[in-house]
Amino acid sequence: MNRNEILSRLQQVRKLKKELDTEQAISLPTKTPQPPVSNFKDGVSVIIPTYQGEEVIEKCLNSLHRQTLSKELFEVIIVMNGEKDSTEYLIQKFMKRNNMNNISMTYSSIASASSARNIGINRANRKYSLFLDDDDYLSDNYLEKMLSYATPENIVYSQIINVDAQGKIDAENPINKQIKKAAEQNKSDFPALSMVATINACKLVPTHAVKKVKYDHTLKSGEDIVYFMDLFVENDLDFKVAPIEDEVNYYRVLRDNSVSRQGMTFDFFIRQRLDVIACLDRMLGKTNDQAKITFIRQKIHAQSAFLNRYLKENRDERDQVMEEIKKRELSYIPYPIINRGLAKKLVISYCFPPYVDTAANVMAKRIRNMDEVVDVVYNKMDKVRKRDDNVSHLVNDLIEERIEIPSYPSFSNWKAINHFSDLASKKINAEKKYDEVYSRAMWPGSHILAYKYKIENPEVKWVAEFSDPLLLDIHGKVREAKIEDEDFLKQANKLIKKRFNLPAVKDSNLFLWCEYLPYLFADELVFTNENQLKYMIDSFPIKQMKKIVMEKAVVSAHPQVDHSYYELKDTAYQVDEEHVNFAYFGNFYSTRNLDDLFVGLENVSQTVRDHVKLHIFTGDPTPLREDLKGSEIEDHVEVNPYVSYTEFLNLTTKFDCLVVNDAKTKDSKPLNPYLPSKLSDYIGSGSKIWGIYEEGSILSRYPLSYKSELGNIEQATGVFEKAVNEKKDLLVTV
Repeated sequence: MNRNEILSRLQQVRKLKKELDTEQAISLPTKTPQPPVSNFKDGVSVIIPTYQGEEVIEKCLNSLHRQTLSKELFEVIIVMNGEKDSTEYLIQKFMKRNNMNNISMTYSSIASASSARNIGINRANRKYSLFLDDDDYLSDNYLEKMLSYATPENIVYSQIINVDAQGKIDAENPINKQIKKAAEQNKSDFPALSMVATINACKLVPTHAVKKVKYDHTLKSGEDIVYFMDLFVENDLDFKVAPIEDEVNYYRVLRDNSVSRQGMTFDFFIRQRLDVIACLDRMLGKTNDQAKITFIRQKIHAQSAFLNRYLKENRDERDQVMEEIKKRELSYIPYPIINRGLAKKLVISYCFPPYVDTAANVMAKRIRNMDEVVDVVYNKMDKVRKRDDNVSHLVNDLIEERIEIPSYPSFSNWKAINHFSDLASKKINAEKKYDEVYSRAMWPGSHILAYKYKIENPEVKWVAEFSDPLLLDIHGKVREAKIEDEDFLKQANKLIKKRFNLPAVKDSNLFLWCEYLPYLFADELVFTNENQLKYMIDSFPIKQMKKIVMEKAVVSAHPQVDHSYYELKDTAYQVDEEHVNFAYFGNFYSTRNLDDLFVGLENVSQTVRDHVKLHIFTGDPTPLREDLKGSEIEDHVEVNPYVSYTEFLNLTTKFDCLVVNDAKTKDSKPLNPYLPSKLSDYIGSGSKIWGIYEEGSILSRYPLSYKSELGNIEQATGVFEKAVNEKKDLLVTV
């Protein structure tokens, strides 16, 4: 090679490098200013990415050569990418042999169809664009017919014919069936064309719309879904299907690496699908068009189905899958689809999130601790409880199906509870075979439904949890509510006689039966503390069943949740760090009040009191504020309304000390069966805890930072003094 040839070659290399730098830069999925529609030439830009296409490219090009549309009305932009083979030589040979001067070629070293399509998009200068894969081909009339139906405001769809490796034609594939159905019914919207709308093939798109978005070359798969959903969000385009009788066909050659033929790997089924979902999720915040939002969610659902398929085959990898989901910080996650068919346990919780109730929160935490996918049956509680959808985040990822029963909510009305049970029995999927049913009361209706389900499905394991005694109230008196159904009682007594040889019970008290039926028919009984178990069994009037209960009773303390759940909602509540901040969450009753706190705070020295702030969160703050007016501790107490459960969790991390107190029971009960469920939340917060306990209670046994006996004001005063002296930089003389 002589000097002039070398210089000429160097010039060509520099030019090619400049082109490559430009092409690779524009391949990024960012938007660029677009020329007006009038600046584009008439006709079609056919964009073909090809990676080592020497085996297939000629068939594709031949179909373009045979087009009935004048070659002056279309351009073919071929973008070769990745490692080179003889494709370029074959194209040049084809162009020369067939006088196809409307073909242009460029090259990118990046082996990426997405990057190649972006290069093609950047080069397109006709009014309409068509994406064509290098191994696919078109019917001879394709471009002419498609162009005849095109307008700057619509996307034109053709039929798509699958061709297998042996050349067998399939015009009845699912996508083409949808296209033909849409044409027959004259429908042209997202639902009618949902499958074909987001694939690269068989559509003619206005170039002004095509240029508004770019393919995301970082995606390993599903980039076509993301591209076209982004295109739909950024443009308001109508859809049109070319008449079926025109036989305008895009021939799609099926490949072994197609999505439908991918092996079940964690990378493809989980990571890559979640990458696509993350892109779609971001689009939800870019439009207010409800039709577009619905369509985006449908595409998220379709991708989520891959996760479900993987989990069905790899149940032991659920934690890894959930971790991948968490990494993406998605705003919309269709867990019912991800969890479809995975629930082997039915949870019955009469009150359940999103309804605001302590019993609902505890059951949600219990499911969190179960760490398995469940179905949940609960009652519609909007007449008696507020909603807080944030609480549902505690368990959404562990729920396959929520079965909300639209019955009138009631704690003790038999007709309402029976109606709930009957409706729920009809709504529970009879085709599902559960291994276990788990019911929890407080709210007695849970155990009534569970009993009925157990009788109809004797092979299922029934676990029944008691949060508090049902039959006896806080004062030790019998709760009364009548079961107004003689047939129900007669049938229950008949079963009890047959299975346990126990005499009939004539008492129709609902609360007695809500304990008695689980005692006998449940396979496992859960009590939240030892005192509760002993008190309930010892006080139950039918002594013959005590042995039966003790053989299947287990004690399981109120569940705790991981500390990450304390960060679900960051509170705006302000705490002055110059004080020792105590917090109490809860209502007041004759058996549970704040006398120890208030009198103890009154008894400390003024110096200590000046360093104390008591924050109270209660259901009705007004009466307490009135009571504190004019007192010497008024300025040291902040009284607030209740906050949501997720904000409560976050708040517990902000205070120096959290106060929990026993109910006063020694005048009415032989032992204290209660343990406030909020103690489990306090323990998870990391803050110090002050327990005001009754002698012999479960609370009295907990190793807490501070403890004082209920009614012992001297001890309460000492706790304030000790807490103030322990806080850094607030040491005072007491």
